[in-house]
Amino acid sequence: MKFLLLVGDGMGDVGKDTPLQTARKPNMDRLAAAGRCGLLDIGYKKTVNSDYGYLHLLGCFSRDEYPGRGYLEALGIGMEPGPQDVCIRCNFATLDVDGNLLDRRAGRDETGLKEFCEKLDGMEIDGARINVRKSAGHRVVIVLEGEGLSEKLVPNDPMKTGVALPEVGAATPEAKRTASILNKFVRKSHQILSKEMVNKARKVPANVILIRSPGRRRDVDSFESRHGLKGCCVAGIPIAKGVARFLGMDVIPVKGATGMPRTNLEGKTDAAIKALNDHDLVFLHINGTDILAHDAKREEKSEMIGRIDMELGRIIKSAGIEKLVVIVTCDHRTASAPDYKAYRHTIDPVPVLISGDNISAGSIRGFDEKSCESGFRISGNELMEYAKRLARI
Repeated sequence: MKFLLLVGDGMGDVGKDTPLQTARKPNMDRLAAAGRCGLLDIGYKKTVNSDYGYLHLLGCFSRDEYPGRGYLEALGIGMEPGPQDVCIRCNFATLDVDGNLLDRRAGRDETGLKEFCEKLDGMEIDGARINVRKSAGHRVVIVLEGEGLSEKLVPNDPMKTGVALPEVGAATPEAKRTASILNKFVRKSHQILSKEMVNKARKVPANVILIRSPGRRRDVDSFESRHGLKGCCVAGIPIAKGVARFLGMDVIPVKGATGMPRTNLEGKTDAAIKALNDHDLVFLHINGTDILAHDAKREEKSEMIGRIDMELGRIIKSAGIEKLVVIVTCDHRTASAPDYKAYRHTIDPVPVLISGDNISAGSIRGFDEKSCESGFRISGNELMEYAKRLARI
């Protein structure tokens, strides 16, 4: 039995006439009518994080084993942090002359960011070496090497603009030195970046580093040892790849897979079809739905879902794939309405469809948030085992 786990990042939404409800998606709707639909409560409380979501969808989340997003992001860009290193997922951002935060993502403009990372890379502060690497879009990964470092940090990202940039804090006394090193790094980086000619030409300068999600290496049981399935990942963004590497899954590279709406979606589909020949499960991640929702482009998000549906149809019809179980879901909902005021990732349970051989049809006729409310309700790590039970394996 083969499994396709198609995750449209932030594909679920809230309000009336959601993009899932308005999208032209005949393949998803057909699968929904032929299989089972419902809601998965991932267990979000106040914070909603994609890595947390992916681990739950793959049935592999544990609070004791969770390494922090910084480590997963580092794995996703090909770094190999040691057990004593502290890894941090960061943003390039924009400060005004008064030290107030103007833009948490530096306008999503990648101009010069790789070169900025190279300028900051290798800095040594108070006995710690700071390795700096560009990640996807406006994101940065820094890995601190040294003795006595701690990941128990309080980030300096205020999660809003128009306020002064706080300092990195220490969640425990042991983390005070690490927090001090990072604050010195942020100040020194701001001085360096503010003088860069590229920044003077950018519409929105990238002149500061936001310290966001720390982490540290953990070694855990693989996805295959937990579920008896050889898995792989096809994705454009580092965090999805990092979760896969963390769980010992193969990561399939795709040229032009960027995690943006204009990603090479056709290439990712081709890679997924090929990977299903020698893997039991393909985790196909598509990030464009989340980006469009964050940018309040509700109609474009609906159109993106339509594009995803077309590629799903290609996978279903591809030659050589027999006994395929298709799971379509998302890691969280992302609100796309232009007038939505709160943080756009929401804590609502996510819609899920499971369809394939040996799975009997339920009563739901289409795939969207409202329809799925009439179906099954599962929580946390249950999705993979639930799908296997439905498929009778």
